[in-house]
Amino acid sequence: VADCKSAYSGSTPLPTSNFPMITIWGFILGLPLLAFGGACLLSPAAAHRFTVWFRANAGVAWGLTAAAWLWTAFECSVIGIDFFDAILLKEKTGGLFVWILAVALIFLTVQWMPKNLPVRALAGILMLLPAELFKSTRPLLPESGFAAVHILVVVAYLGAIVGMYGMFYPWRLEKAADIVLVRPWAARSLGAACVLLALAALAAGFIC
Repeated sequence: VADCKSAYSGSTPLPTSNFPMITIWGFILGLPLLAFGGACLLSPAAAHRFTVWFRANAGVAWGLTAAAWLWTAFECSVIGIDFFDAILLKEKTGGLFVWILAVALIFLTVQWMPKNLPVRALAGILMLLPAELFKSTRPLLPESGFAAVHILVVVAYLGAIVGMYGMFYPWRLEKAADIVLVRPWAARSLGAACVLLALAALAAGFIC
């Protein structure tokens, strides 16, 4: 696997400011996976208790819902598509309307959709990861071949796929967690997979 600098063969000069951000993305993607995977490996029962607490905690629901809607508002405010800008009244309100709408949707979501909300909100955040990650990875992607930066892209895409499924079927993810984490061999297998992905993401962040 080539490092990002040597694998890149494009004509546009690489912005050196992207490399520290890539390392940060390695931590963002790798550390949660490492923590959860390590818990599954060391104590499946504790990992299961955490998932039960996570999906029943109102504070988690509020925090993740707020993060998901505010992040969505940010992406809508910078996407630069005329259709979205017109719907969100960007010119008329100076971009303020999308943030007001996000705050309103935070409260409405918590009030009207409390069931499975922590899992659904986390799924929404996972779906948003690639959009922001690609701002840092796009200049580093080689024209051909495989480079370490692809590892971060793959991990982000895996998260987005899980997020899309969890957005529509959060109760199935919860049921899957209950089935897997009460079986030590299954929990440790999941933990090993998470740890391997985490180490790959962390290594890719440093290599790039």
